[in-house]
Amino acid sequence: MAGRRIVRVGLLLPFSTRPADASALYSAAELALFDHGGPNMLLIPRDSGGDEAAAAAAGQALVRDGADIIVGPVLREGVEGVAGVARRERIPVIGFSSDRTVAGNGVYLLSFQLEDEVARLVSFAASRNIRTIALLAPENEYGRRVDQALRAEAQRRGVTVVSSVLYPRTDAEAMAAAGRIAQQLQVTPAQGIVIAETGTALRVIGPSLVRAGVNPRQVQLLGTSAWASGDAQREPTYAGGWYVAPDPTVRTEFERRYRQAYNVEPTRLASLSYDAVSLAALLSTDVGASGLSRTAIERSDGFLGSDGVFRFRGDGSIERGLAIMEVRQGQTVPIDPAPRRFTAPAS
Repeated sequence: MAGRRIVRVGLLLPFSTRPADASALYSAAELALFDHGGPNMLLIPRDSGGDEAAAAAAGQALVRDGADIIVGPVLREGVEGVAGVARRERIPVIGFSSDRTVAGNGVYLLSFQLEDEVARLVSFAASRNIRTIALLAPENEYGRRVDQALRAEAQRRGVTVVSSVLYPRTDAEAMAAAGRIAQQLQVTPAQGIVIAETGTALRVIGPSLVRAGVNPRQVQLLGTSAWASGDAQREPTYAGGWYVAPDPTVRTEFERRYRQAYNVEPTRLASLSYDAVSLAALLSTDVGASGLSRTAIERSDGFLGSDGVFRFRGDGSIERGLAIMEVRQGQTVPIDPAPRRFTAPAS
């Protein structure tokens, strides 16, 4: 590569702490390099470690390596660690945390934002005249964020949250919580119930609601993108349920390319690494590292990625085009498809 104007993409991935995730993310980055990168693009992988200090040290090493943009880390602490280093050197960061508090001033989060998911779900429910909603969610950071986002968006949309039950995340507690919320809804009815769950907890909640007197034909069951794991499709109770998700038709092509290259299925997060490196390749084509400016990264028409259209706001958070899916007899179909381009200014 001697004599070329090299674009150096630093990859901060959790090789020591989450090796399976790191391997998939690195493979996806490599695939993006072959699909979209030119001969002048170089990937520089480093271990992000397990805490803020380790990520900061790895970020400093990438600065010495001459990185023009840093992709990763995955966790909030890692993004926070590298952010200070990168901002001093005016190197953009595209991290994968979903915590908006670590974004901004040149740090972008290419992730799946709960707040946007909830906003899309509540907006669609309101358009279908669902004006009273209840919530079942685990008593952890995820559940508390869903609860907070639901209340904020409901207020904006003129929707009332009539009940919210958060529970310790075990199947037994999820079952008991379903019974409690069903009792509450006998006193204060709701037109919809948001169930922010996946796995076996999701599969026990549906039948538990029915046994406690909730009729899914009269009360609309609603879900976050956690339902996209397939558990809702395997439980007959959720037939007719709605959930929010990235554009599934676009992701199919990424999964095909990944399987073709590596003969394994990609992890859910692998597409994030693919899209980040593809974005760096797109912006640096013909102009080199000078194309990796904040203005270019924050362009209002956004980018088409492996999970559909997305763009970055000025505060570093991501805005995605999301679909509303309906569960039908073991499959899902889009009843309100994701947009393929942005027509309004960034929110």
